Amino acid sequence: MSDVTDQLQERIQALEEKVEQLRRDLLDNQVEDWKARIDALEMQAHLGQMEAREELNPLVERLRNRWLDARDQADKARSAAGDALGALADGAKKALGDLQQAMDEAAGKLRG
Repeated sequence: MSDVTDQLQERIQALEEKVEQLRRDLLDNQVEDWKARIDALEMQAHLGQMEAREELNPLVERLRNRWLDARDQADKARSAAGDALGALADGAKKALGDLQQAMDEAAGKLRG
């Protein structure tokens, strides 16, 4: 019976480790997705009219700073274990939410 219990505990631990890795990977992918969105917005700003650029450049800078914050939170979460990973992942999600808000504002300015 002990062998079965040990095997089950090993499988549970392996699955928990896999879940943690998947959470880290998801967070990394979300952060990288935001970088691509910011790059696209920056390209649109460069292609836009001069007045639009003057308005958008500070917003793009804000987006980049928020992205850097989110990336920093994701880096911290990546190196954390267990419960700490969950708390730091929540911080990264908040940073990504802030990034979404700033992106919406920038997109609204771009549309005019």
